[in-house]
Amino acid sequence: MLFGKGLSDHNMAILELGDRDKDWINDASCNDQIVMIDCKALYEEQFHPVVVEHDRPSDSEQLKSCLKKALGDKKMVILELGDRDNDWIKDARCDDQIVMVDCKTLYEEQIKNPKAKHIHPDLSEQGDIEDRLFKLQKRIGNSPSVQIETFENWGETQAIQVISSTPTTKEEMQKLVLAASEEGLRVRCAGTGHSWAPIFADSNQLLIYVKDMKSDYKDGSRIRISNRKKGEVDIMTGVTTGDCKKFQLKNKLHIPANVILDVVQMVSVVATGCHGVGWDANTPSDNVVKMRIIGSDGKLRTYTNDDKEMFRAISANFGCFGVIFDMTMRLIPEVIVKVENRYMDLDDLFFNAEKIQKLFEENWSVEIFWFPYNSLSLFDYNPKNDDVWIRVINKETKKVKTATQTYYDWKEVKDYLTQEALAIMSPIIAGNPSLTPLYAWSSFGALKKIIYPSGTQYQELPHAVHFRQFIDKAPVNDMEFAFDLRGDFHRLLKIIQVVVNKVDHYEEKDEYPLNIALEMRIMGHSDTLLCPGIIGNPDYGGSGHMLYIEVLSVVDTKGWEKFCIDVGTEWMALDGIPHLAKQWDFLPGVEDHIYKHMGQHIDAFREQLTKSGADPNGMFLNKSLRKLLRL
Repeated sequence: MLFGKGLSDHNMAILELGDRDKDWINDASCNDQIVMIDCKALYEEQFHPVVVEHDRPSDSEQLKSCLKKALGDKKMVILELGDRDNDWIKDARCDDQIVMVDCKTLYEEQIKNPKAKHIHPDLSEQGDIEDRLFKLQKRIGNSPSVQIETFENWGETQAIQVISSTPTTKEEMQKLVLAASEEGLRVRCAGTGHSWAPIFADSNQLLIYVKDMKSDYKDGSRIRISNRKKGEVDIMTGVTTGDCKKFQLKNKLHIPANVILDVVQMVSVVATGCHGVGWDANTPSDNVVKMRIIGSDGKLRTYTNDDKEMFRAISANFGCFGVIFDMTMRLIPEVIVKVENRYMDLDDLFFNAEKIQKLFEENWSVEIFWFPYNSLSLFDYNPKNDDVWIRVINKETKKVKTATQTYYDWKEVKDYLTQEALAIMSPIIAGNPSLTPLYAWSSFGALKKIIYPSGTQYQELPHAVHFRQFIDKAPVNDMEFAFDLRGDFHRLLKIIQVVVNKVDHYEEKDEYPLNIALEMRIMGHSDTLLCPGIIGNPDYGGSGHMLYIEVLSVVDTKGWEKFCIDVGTEWMALDGIPHLAKQWDFLPGVEDHIYKHMGQHIDAFREQLTKSGADPNGMFLNKSLRKLLRL
């Protein structure tokens, strides 16, 4: 029946999965009549998971028992909140037997007993801060309002009592900054608080939220094309990476590389020297051509890349020059990419220099994720038996059919469900570390077989960059280091194996300080002074390519800082330097180590800061930045 009609009519038959007609016949050099046979229904009938069991544990021990039983029975486990079976298995392409574990009772117990805070603000100067608040509000007038609050960042590494304000106009911001200067207050800004390092306000000083800032653009927009020919786009402070993603897709202008998160503020990404992925891609900071900043005198200053040396400090300035009002980035015309999900044995990749070199050098963009314990069995665990997940992205030059909105709708549901599960499980894992291997095994099974199965999608670049939604639902710890690649892939393996060996060492002691993932990417170098990517800059003897590698665990993970010190110490010995927006300040000797590798760039930054005259009294510097910059 499948081939009968096409054969009898003497037509060519092509088997396809979904509507891929154009992909097949594009550039074909024959004149046959073709019958396209869509085998999607046959494929879906062949691969479909079956829910064979439901569990609803009421405590962590019951959860451990049901996970262990599923492991022994070789069944996939999916953690859910309530009955979400259909949402999970709809369109799934696997034939596993699935145990659905409803964590609703566990979640409800968490709500009844909120976790204790592990960080506390310094409240020793309560009377002093109230006096400062009164004087500042009196000097400002009625608007914007100021108040005392305890600020906590997303990653729960900072808790600070501050005076805070949320101005909405340029004039309010200028008035607020000038008043703070006259009152002798130090000023820092916060976007969504997704930095881990102590780069926010000091205790009892002024913290400004910029999320609601209005633009001074004539059309009232917060993001606009200012020069289509040059691909230049103006972006206000407060605009998120998600806002930018929508703008890029609509206007077919793309940022060459960016962070995965879609909820952080774009100006913050630039100001802290954050990065994306791509063999020859630079950081978002390197694509900025203009920035407007309100200095300590309340005046709006404009900086452009015409002054190259000054702009190398401005483009990733960590807020040291003042409050960033907006910036102009240079984007590139629309890029379509081929995105592949692959899985390899850890032993075949992390212990094979030739394979990992070939993987990186033969592809434009490679992201590698290792989720420890994913090969867990009832017997001994060996990390070499784990799988690693690889996202391979290459630019596509041919006309192809990109992923449909239906795919993105499906993906959004799956992203939400998995991040919801992590949010529920995070405090349980933190309080019951022995659950870590079982949880990691179960969550990786769903990731590999349902969320990101092996296969290919064609996507617009912003979709491929911001491929994961709802990350903000589950705060994490994050330490990241950057290395000049040097073309030495044997050294690259040593860097990776530091983490593999530590995980193995700790697991033998029944300790699990790394309970989410190791993630690594290779990028081009940077030309911005405070971005770690500058150590790979050929102008300073670098190789032109950077390795960024990070470790992530849920907040409150037992032994996290000790694990980071163990890993960080060995990474520093291999000439790595920390990403300055992530966790690093507790590493012994880290400031001297950073200065050893970035000293000339820190000195150049300090020189340009002084030359600018934007902050003669250092009101935009907190204690941590003063120490880092040696001021």
